[in-house]
Amino acid sequence: MLIHLAALALTILALSWVVPSVHIRSAGTAIAVAIVFSLLNFFLGWLIRAMLFVPALLTLGILFVFVPFIVNTVVLWITDKLMANFEIDSTAGLLLSAAVITLVNGLFHARAFDAMVHGHMVPHYDPGWI
Repeated sequence: MLIHLAALALTILALSWVVPSVHIRSAGTAIAVAIVFSLLNFFLGWLIRAMLFVPALLTLGILFVFVPFIVNTVVLWITDKLMANFEIDSTAGLLLSAAVITLVNGLFHARAFDAMVHGHMVPHYDPGWI
């Protein structure tokens, strides 16, 4: 979880350097944004996903591909509104930032899933110690 927060904070810091409409005060602000974003995603993300479930079914599942991006966009917008030291000036900046965060989260979760599948994160039972 801490590695994920660090990756998110670095992503937000990089976005503030590359995207002109994303502003943060310091690296500490990037860490705070990562924490607030993660907490909002944990507590509100399920609600947004639940609200998108029926429309996703009506699109024959195509919307399910875009649900993480939509959730990250809404949560990033709320994070922007809650934090005074973090600001996104334009819709294009918000959408680009949400897309990058969605990509980084996808890569992070794919790597964690791959490690779990290959047994790197799962404790093994070794009957040979007896």
